Amino acid sequence: MTKTVKAYAAFLPELRQLLAAKDLATLKNALREINPVDLAEGWQELSTEEKLDLFQLLGTRKSVVVFEELDVKDQVLLLQAMGDQATVEMASELPVGEVVHLFRKLPPKVLRRLRNLVKRQETVERIEQVLSYPPKTAGALMHTEVVRLKEGMSTSQALELIRAVTRTHVHEEGLLSSLYVVNGESRLVGFVTLQTLVAAPHDSRIKELMSSARAIRIPASADQEEAAQLVQKYSLISAPVVDDSDRLVGVLLIDDVLDIIRQETSEDIAKMAGTVPEEFTAHNVLRIVRLRLPWLVASIIGGFVVSLVVRRFEATMVQVVALASFMPLIAAMGGNVGAQSATIVVRSLATGHLQMKEWGKVMVREFAVGLLLGVSYGVVVGGFSYALYGDRWGGPLPLVVSLGMIISMTVAATIGAVEPFIFEKMGIDPATATGPLITTTTDLIATSAYLALATAILL
Repeated sequence: MTKTVKAYAAFLPELRQLLAAKDLATLKNALREINPVDLAEGWQELSTEEKLDLFQLLGTRKSVVVFEELDVKDQVLLLQAMGDQATVEMASELPVGEVVHLFRKLPPKVLRRLRNLVKRQETVERIEQVLSYPPKTAGALMHTEVVRLKEGMSTSQALELIRAVTRTHVHEEGLLSSLYVVNGESRLVGFVTLQTLVAAPHDSRIKELMSSARAIRIPASADQEEAAQLVQKYSLISAPVVDDSDRLVGVLLIDDVLDIIRQETSEDIAKMAGTVPEEFTAHNVLRIVRLRLPWLVASIIGGFVVSLVVRRFEATMVQVVALASFMPLIAAMGGNVGAQSATIVVRSLATGHLQMKEWGKVMVREFAVGLLLGVSYGVVVGGFSYALYGDRWGGPLPLVVSLGMIISMTVAATIGAVEPFIFEKMGIDPATATGPLITTTTDLIATSAYLALATAILL
């Protein structure tokens, strides 16, 4: 397996040497050649003093990119070190949309400080507008700097408006890829591409050139994951965000969607493993233990209940000790197939391949899958149990083991398919259903069914 070499490993030693030698001129030239994303990736390798010195030498645009890529704790460190005047200067040189997005992930205390420092009333209003939406919604992520075209405009008027706006505001890439058309009440009625405008005759009307935006509009209150699904579905570079009255209030860019996808994927993977996304960047052992402890509560409670079930069938276990040797196998196979079903359903719900109304179809499908798998493995395990204990128990024990395996895998697959839908209906992230909860549930059901069958058939 080829070891991947991080890009920052090539330039960090040189930067450190230049910092130690106080060769600022050469250091500035070196920083110009370094991609800010690579610099941010190696940020944790630097000391606090090195971080502060390097950040001060970056240009405004590059410092913004680096800042956005950093963890919140490093962002706060830089803001506190910069002081009020430097913060104001950086904010004053940025377009409104970037100022809003630059600080949207910062703690409330830092955000309050920013609002007090920023002098541009337009910027303050935009910040307040975006911060008024709940976290992880389209409104909280949107860019509010939008070129609004009127449907009655001519092509020449629209192009002149775009020129005037871009002369006075610096726009992020993607904000001009699709231009949105509104009516007299600022309600979204369509969109037109810049390429279409440039190619059209000067006297053409925007109303004649635009396409409907009905399918691609995103409510500002929509969950960020739903917004990302829509952008992916239609392969958009940007998507319009509207308020409850269908007025255009902002734009969601593909860069924002990629961030959402990475974030949501990390959250789902963490929940499937029975932990939280914070653990991906945690290094302190005690901190990791604190993160995992709450998620294992369901497992230990379920384990206590399983122990009570085993105790209930203690007489059966005493008389047929061979049953104990197959309990872990039956429970594990049920847990495995349940986790498989749950993982597939969770991912299908997240990507939009499954809808809530399809829960019945999915349940029947996974029931059939679990039954067929259970029969297949039940025959194998039953045959193995007969080879081990057939001379003493004959056919009844293999029958119990086989039926236990069939019931365990069938029930587990069905539960694994249904639980994510139940969680979704309750407003809980479905990924939670694939963690310790699904394993504990299937263990309980598999053990209860297995021992009940043994009692009924063998005694």
